[in-house]
Amino acid sequence: MVQYLKINKRDTSHKQRDKNHIVISIDAEKAFDKIQHPFLIKTLNKVGIEGSYLNIIRAIYDKTTANIILNGQKLKPFPLKTGTRQGCLLSPLLFDIVLEVLTIAIRQEEEIKDIQIGKKIKLSLFADDMILYIKKNPRDSAKNLMDLINEFGSVAGYKINAKKSMAFLYTNCELTERETIKAIPFTIAPKKLRYLGINLTREVKDLLQNTTGH
Repeated sequence: MVQYLKINKRDTSHKQRDKNHIVISIDAEKAFDKIQHPFLIKTLNKVGIEGSYLNIIRAIYDKTTANIILNGQKLKPFPLKTGTRQGCLLSPLLFDIVLEVLTIAIRQEEEIKDIQIGKKIKLSLFADDMILYIKKNPRDSAKNLMDLINEFGSVAGYKINAKKSMAFLYTNCELTERETIKAIPFTIAPKKLRYLGINLTREVKDLLQNTTGH
């Protein structure tokens, strides 16, 4: 949220004539339920988690099964190959380690331009809540972003709901705005979008007014 405030303030104070960027709040579909176990184990091994720590996680996720109880009768067990354990304190951490593979790819993708606010910023992440700040040519950058997400999702199980993912589009060119809205898969939010339980407003002055009650 701090990055969002800085970016919005930057545009207001500079009154940029070439303002052309997009802020996207990503909606993940049942994020914790879809992560593929083989990809989880490979990622943990890749980041240096090994030995007894990795063996404990393997014991939790390797060859796990579940049963459905129908009319009081337990049916035949079936394998569970996706999802982190509900209620497990490790689940958010394991999910974030997996998602870090995607965030690294986004940060390194040169065709997705970051915004400069003292330092370069391209995304903020908390658990499965992700917000992205993309500068220059939002239409092409959004396409490149979706390509990365889909490629990652094909091996990791991660999937987003593009229509439920909300975006603020900032541009001074009406033609660019119309073309971008037609091309990108995200829903353009006219006034506000929700991130980490907070309604972010398109203009920072409206957010401050809502927060202070004035």
